[in-house]
Amino acid sequence: MPIIETRNLTKQFGTGDLAVEVLKGVNLSIEPGEFVALMGPSGSGKSTLMSIIGGIEPPSSGQVLLDGVDISTLDDDQRTLLRRRKIGFVFQAFNLIPTLSALENVALPMELDGVPRSAARDRAMHALERVEMQHRREHIPSKLSGGEQQRVAIARALAIEPMILLADEPTGNLDSRQSGRVTELLRSLARDSQQTIVMVTHDAQVARAAFRLVKFRDGNIEADLTRDEFSANASAFRVAAGESPTDAA
Repeated sequence: MPIIETRNLTKQFGTGDLAVEVLKGVNLSIEPGEFVALMGPSGSGKSTLMSIIGGIEPPSSGQVLLDGVDISTLDDDQRTLLRRRKIGFVFQAFNLIPTLSALENVALPMELDGVPRSAARDRAMHALERVEMQHRREHIPSKLSGGEQQRVAIARALAIEPMILLADEPTGNLDSRQSGRVTELLRSLARDSQQTIVMVTHDAQVARAAFRLVKFRDGNIEADLTRDEFSANASAFRVAAGESPTDAA
């Protein structure tokens, strides 16, 4: 069974003459352990789709099933619990608390959710080990590089043992070397730990690390390619990276 499935998913902002339809009947299925990159021009709907999958935005119509559960039927409290306990979020801006150490940043969401402090710290340490940041556990964010901060943010997302990991432009604030390390970390999590990852990115090189690339344009899926397909076919890759089929010809 797919771990993520959308059925005829639509999203509209505004009403009447001011209404903007951002998603137009999207059907997408993602299997457990897949690493999927979502790409497309600004306004194409990829970030909106991620927000709906993450339970942040409700759809206008259609269904979003996470592990068989239609989250569009959940109330606000139920969606909050889902986000807190089943979905790991990684953002471009890291969103670490500047006065807390790496270990404290990773442990804090679990402590706020009622996990005893000692257990939360143990799980946080294990998560830091998974991203090879255990040696920096006592450092506050200002003492870490951008890449190190993002790895701490990924550890924070992994510490809850999420059903899915949603990464929104996770390399957007990083230089090429740090971007490569974070991208390879995400790939290894999917490859070695079967962690399901959905990543929004504008960077075609980052997208190459994913197992599959889904290209959006004007609220619809324009291309759905395996890694081999978009790596082997230069024109297909240009389309996936954001050009129109005419541009790629």
